[in-house]
Amino acid sequence: MGKPHAVVVPFPAQGHVLPLMELSHCLVDLGFIVTLVCSEFDRNRIMAALRKETQLGIEGLCFATVPDGLEPEEDRSDVKRLCEFILDAFAPLFEDLLRKLMEEEEVSCVIADLCVSPALVVAKKMGVPRAGFWPASSGLLVFSLHIPNLIEYGTIDSNGDTRLHNQTIQLSPSMPEMSTNNFWWSCFDDPVTRKVVFRLMTEAIQAATLVDEILCNSFAGIEAPALGLIPKAIPIGPLLSTNRTVSKPVGNFWAEDSSCLTWLDQQHERSVIYVAFGSFTVLNQTQFKELAAGLEQSGRPFLWVVRPNLMTGSAVAYPEIFFERVGERGKIVRWAPQQKVLAHRAVACFVSHCGWNSTTEGLSNGVPFLCWPYFADQFFNQKYICEVWKIGFELKPNEDGIITRREIQGRVEALLCDEGIRRRVVEMKGMAESSGRISVQNLGDFVKRIKVITN
Repeated sequence: MGKPHAVVVPFPAQGHVLPLMELSHCLVDLGFIVTLVCSEFDRNRIMAALRKETQLGIEGLCFATVPDGLEPEEDRSDVKRLCEFILDAFAPLFEDLLRKLMEEEEVSCVIADLCVSPALVVAKKMGVPRAGFWPASSGLLVFSLHIPNLIEYGTIDSNGDTRLHNQTIQLSPSMPEMSTNNFWWSCFDDPVTRKVVFRLMTEAIQAATLVDEILCNSFAGIEAPALGLIPKAIPIGPLLSTNRTVSKPVGNFWAEDSSCLTWLDQQHERSVIYVAFGSFTVLNQTQFKELAAGLEQSGRPFLWVVRPNLMTGSAVAYPEIFFERVGERGKIVRWAPQQKVLAHRAVACFVSHCGWNSTTEGLSNGVPFLCWPYFADQFFNQKYICEVWKIGFELKPNEDGIITRREIQGRVEALLCDEGIRRRVVEMKGMAESSGRISVQNLGDFVKRIKVITN
């Protein structure tokens, strides 16, 4: 019998592709052939972002593509369109693809993001062993699994609309509280988008019943209470490429600018403010200029990731003579090798949108946070950072919804002077290192079970 073959299916967004790309590399290292399923558009973005030398690092991993129903010029950060594609169009496309793959060779298992629930429905229909993957915090999965209870208790209606405003829910004393105003589907202004995202979540928890195991990008050191409430959970995180001795592609949609690492080499230890907001956050012009002014007035060196689509409806416009004033103290890139940046001795703190990948990457490297959540699970992750783990501060907007330069400057100074936060973040780093060894064993045990099933 040849090598086992895993078909891996991420939701088509950067924060979902990254951990499943890393999981795919881990499976290849454990003797699998892996087919990663994505849209042709995303596959082309991933390959275009790779340097030529790193394209050699994908042996054993191949891409299979399906159309996403969008024109090349359409916005792939439109959450509503992405969710509608998965819910309404993905199943027949994936069924055709899986059938073709099975005609060529045996498929040992389908590992699908729970947010791509149709993939698990199709895999069950075709008799293929399957496992779910959860890319966000396990605490958020616990809340998701309680959606039927929230409906039954009248907290939300069947469309996810909240009936109790600004109420808090806590499922375990060691888990963050969740405000009804910050349910991860409620943060969208458009009611149609809220409804579609809520539908995606309800179908995700239904898909969880179709699997015996849910691989979670988390670890007991940070989420033991939540993991204990998910009987099927197998923690295999943190899935970090920096744990590797050999570099492999991480699945970025934009090319990494490694010049920032050379710049970091020239900075003092724990002196640099690192600012990065992931792939979805957008800022208006007023907020962008306040952030620029806050970084300037901090007086500290900073590394700032400014994506091409960071601004709402306009090109990026920095304050007048901004670059002349900050000089060599500031470094701005379009996209950074984030895990390597956070592992660098020069980084003092992380101004972050609090996406789960960024959260685990920061704490795994002992970097404290200034939290600037934008949507979805990021407000929940901020609660972990600020209230449960106590390794960062929230950046608070003013009455106009703007995080001011004074707020940024003041919070940076408070964070970097807080010895308690510094001590706790070092402890968290140690937890990540020790839990990582357990996660490696968990993944190895899962692989053994798959091999037994398919032999």
